[in-house]
Amino acid sequence: MRNIRTLVYVSTLFFFISATAQSPLKYGVVKPEDFAPTVYSIDSNADAVVLTDIGSSEFDDGVKSSFSLVYKEQKRMRIMNKNGFDAATVQILLHVSNNNGETLDNLEAVTYNLENGQVVATKLDKASIFKDKYNENYIMRKFTFPNIKEGSIIEYRYTITSPYFTNLRSWDFQAALPRLWSEYTVTIPSDIFDFVMIGQGYHRYEIDTSTSSSAVYHMNSRGGFYMKRSQTVTGRWAMKDVPALKPESFITTLDNYQAKLEFQLKRIMYDTYNDEYMSDWYKLTEELMKRDDFGTAINAGNGWMGDDLKKITTGATDDYSKAKKIFEYFRDNFTCTRHEGFLATTTLKKAFDGKSGSVGDINLLLIAALKHMNFEAEPAILSTRDNGIANELYPLINKFNYVICHVKIGDQFYMLDASDNKIGFGKLPKETYNGSARVIGEIPILITLSPDSLKETKLTSLFAVNEDDKISATLSTQYGDFESREMREKLSKMQPDDYLKEVKQSYSFDPELSNIEIDSLKIPEQPLGVKYDLKFSFSDDIVYFNPVFADVVKENPFKSAERFYPVEMPACTDDTYLLNMEIPAGYKVEELPKSTRVMLNEDEGMFEYIIQANADHIQLRCRTQIKKATFEPEDYETLRNFFAFIVQKEGEQIVFKKIK
Repeated sequence: MRNIRTLVYVSTLFFFISATAQSPLKYGVVKPEDFAPTVYSIDSNADAVVLTDIGSSEFDDGVKSSFSLVYKEQKRMRIMNKNGFDAATVQILLHVSNNNGETLDNLEAVTYNLENGQVVATKLDKASIFKDKYNENYIMRKFTFPNIKEGSIIEYRYTITSPYFTNLRSWDFQAALPRLWSEYTVTIPSDIFDFVMIGQGYHRYEIDTSTSSSAVYHMNSRGGFYMKRSQTVTGRWAMKDVPALKPESFITTLDNYQAKLEFQLKRIMYDTYNDEYMSDWYKLTEELMKRDDFGTAINAGNGWMGDDLKKITTGATDDYSKAKKIFEYFRDNFTCTRHEGFLATTTLKKAFDGKSGSVGDINLLLIAALKHMNFEAEPAILSTRDNGIANELYPLINKFNYVICHVKIGDQFYMLDASDNKIGFGKLPKETYNGSARVIGEIPILITLSPDSLKETKLTSLFAVNEDDKISATLSTQYGDFESREMREKLSKMQPDDYLKEVKQSYSFDPELSNIEIDSLKIPEQPLGVKYDLKFSFSDDIVYFNPVFADVVKENPFKSAERFYPVEMPACTDDTYLLNMEIPAGYKVEELPKSTRVMLNEDEGMFEYIIQANADHIQLRCRTQIKKATFEPEDYETLRNFFAFIVQKEGEQIVFKKIK
């Protein structure tokens, strides 16, 4: 499991840490010297910078009807150039339901510019605040700051009053723009509301404090209103100089590493009232198994599919063969319309008859079919790599977006996904390897799905001989599971000769390509192989020839000088390139690259480049091994330098000189 810095508290267990840091800016106070910086050290290339962002949430009592949440935010930004003008458009989302939703109050917005040494303020006209319907449950309030220029300072503040007091607002300390100061304060009547707080991110807190007090709340009960003195806990958190979230290569989703706080209601308690809002995995499993679009559907017996399953399993003489035939039927005959969701979107019968459905429909159908044939099959839910990590401790069901089949055959357990017709039996798409999956069954066990447990092995070989004043060669590649799946997808959309034309464009010279052969194209359980012939010739007196002209690493995938979150590869890798080549007729080797072997962090990877030449042959073995899939930020520089060396080495050339 990747080492995300995750903090989990219950509301009554906040840390008591002293802190004296204060927000550096006060709302409405802008001075000429605030316009002095032309860049900010946190990000000299930023188009806009958040100078301060301060929010708070507190519970208002039930004088009117019941509790409500009062959320306030004030934010100040600096527009550095024209590319940052988008930051001057603000959208505020409000949850509404039956005309009894959240309300936006006390909205103020001001643009400040420095003119002739004086600060000039331009206030937002309330008529410039627009209201749009976002969807059935939300509306959007939107405005754009007036009089925006390069260098402008803009700030706004507002209050949202929400009747949805069970949904305590989260706080993002980090987003697309760098932030000099980000602060959030929450006050909770802790003997009434019990919240779980989940924090994540790699940036440290400048402030992390908690104080206890008490407050009087007007409680609304069946017997009428009464006053209750409640214990309160106020948490205050702040971060300073928070870098912007920027896309990087080899990452699941930035959401996993965004510095933020989220809150989940665990229970409400007062007087004799005690209502549990957060269940454990056993309770959640019980609830899911009672749902018509999940457990009830797969446990219904589904006798209507019995005759079809008998035909599907004809000829199978053992349980493994039966299960494989059932899996292949759903994989090969059903179209997945949506690769997201763990619930059925229609009845299983309709999905079966229509031969299509979401990943939830297809894999729940597979589970139902296996159960009908007396297999121990259960659903396992997970969150895909681009959806973010699901918390393993708390059953936060909204964090899951995928379902697979977990089936026992003999003494072995297999994980199946019939929604992807390029995936073999017992294999899963790389998107599912995101930490873990949770079996929804009698015992809701956790299944580890770690990329570190996978190894992609790739072998490319090139054999070249002299033939009729040309070099005639055969290149063959056998791919690992994930690349095999990608190649099957690619080759399903094009003719083999068109693929050769595309491959030819990747060469730095102009070879003749022919006789392509593709192995195991329609056998997803097997690694896919591609082989083709190529011919080329030399004519210059001096020829510079790169012997690694297939699958060469041409550029370093790690371009940033530093990285604040992990490198997440989909699997460990072992790539080998072999060359056995006759020296071109009429030439001799003038210069040969040197052999070398380097290690990555002693035992986490290896690159070797072993080359030798005799009177008529050149042999090369170039191999790259990465023995772990996830690297923490402190390993980034070493990993970056490792790949920089590979790029440099694989770019080296043999110098051939014509014999006179």
